[in-house]
Amino acid sequence: MHCRVALSLFLAIAPFHLLAQAPPAGVLPAPMPPLGAEQFAARRTAVAAAIAKAHANQPCVVLVRGAGKQADFGTFAQDQDFFYLSGVSEPGIALLLVIGADGALLRDELLVPPHSPFAATWDGRFLAPGADAAQRTGFQTAGNVRSLEATLAEVLAADAAGKRPLLFTLVKPAARLGSTPSKANDAANGINKDKLDGRSSREDALSLVLKAAHKDLQVESLERILHAMRPHKSEAEVAVLRRCSEIAAEGIAETMKSCEVHHYEYQLAATARFVFSLRGAGPDAYAAIVGGGPNGCVLHYNTCDRQLQADDLIVMDYAPTLHGYATDVTRTFPASGKFSPEQRKLVQDVHDIQTALIADVKPGASLAAIGKKCAEMLKERGYRNDHGPCHHVGLAVHDPHVDVLAAGMVITVEPGAYLRDKGMGCRIEDTILVTATGNEVLSKHVPSTPDAIEALMAKPGVLSVPVGLPR
Repeated sequence: MHCRVALSLFLAIAPFHLLAQAPPAGVLPAPMPPLGAEQFAARRTAVAAAIAKAHANQPCVVLVRGAGKQADFGTFAQDQDFFYLSGVSEPGIALLLVIGADGALLRDELLVPPHSPFAATWDGRFLAPGADAAQRTGFQTAGNVRSLEATLAEVLAADAAGKRPLLFTLVKPAARLGSTPSKANDAANGINKDKLDGRSSREDALSLVLKAAHKDLQVESLERILHAMRPHKSEAEVAVLRRCSEIAAEGIAETMKSCEVHHYEYQLAATARFVFSLRGAGPDAYAAIVGGGPNGCVLHYNTCDRQLQADDLIVMDYAPTLHGYATDVTRTFPASGKFSPEQRKLVQDVHDIQTALIADVKPGASLAAIGKKCAEMLKERGYRNDHGPCHHVGLAVHDPHVDVLAAGMVITVEPGAYLRDKGMGCRIEDTILVTATGNEVLSKHVPSTPDAIEALMAKPGVLSVPVGLPR
């Protein structure tokens, strides 16, 4: 794209706080950098400390394998728990921690394939064993993954009394980008129970192989430790989630401004995706949900092939990832740009409920209690309660669950009401940071009240600028 065209599009969608510090002509803002290697090193140290505390005077080994070589030409997606401990998104690698009986982290090793000139020609350069890879990733050492079996024979060897170290590894199906732990587990269970398939998960297979190779080896779940850690976000994680939420909000806001009755649902999704990509976001956190009219009553609708009608109310639930982290934002707006009285009441009711629920988000609050309050408020207004209003957000759009909130956790608040007999639904969702004194709405940059939505939709959007695509 010619730089003047790109700049015109940027100026059309840039929020005021970015225009105030706009870069030189033709230059878009620099993307946010990923988390530093020290963040992941600190997590590995914390895992070792948690294991040592629970198993005093017991040597322990942690083994985590990353996602294998992909079977397609798409973008590689690393397993979430492996990424959480390593920050490395390359296929066919593993990490190994050895924890001494005194709790010391004796080995902190990343294992990667040796350099392949052939692979580099096709796919680019990857990490290779050696000091350079260790320095870049923050591991103590970077070894050859092809020696993993021999290394395990060494670190899992029995002592003079015949006792082996405890092995901690992932025992549940791994979730990748765009997935969640529960979705990954459900999919693996479906394959296992399929009478014409019956495969076990990769994690089950690993445990069986290691137990067969190392007699009396005791395998412990690493998820129990990791999934208690993941809901507690560091300041660096919060910064990524805040920026990702801002990008999601901007994408939906631009979609509102660009929306016209003759558009198709997929064109609304494409408008938001354009903004996501322009702002440096990664792949989608989940498939775009853009439901016009009756499709807005299908909670995870993602076909997006309906042409919008003048009286459609649109539920748009769509967000990207940024450096592996997901966010989750939903708004409901009229295809025509103006709410009918019935649409206005529905959206205002859901907004008022969400406002009351967000006020309860603070340290010590219970998600179960917030869910109960949501159900009661919906029923008081004559609506049915179709889903819970909250879930944690992080590497997964539905991150591991903790009921009682603490500062540094990030959740959603998303009440919804669906009038299926009238062909319209409403869901309003924001990503919320729990702070020491209450909360911060990370996705506040897109309006959710009927009046503010109508005012925004009266403005020209990215598809309205002269250099835009034909409409």
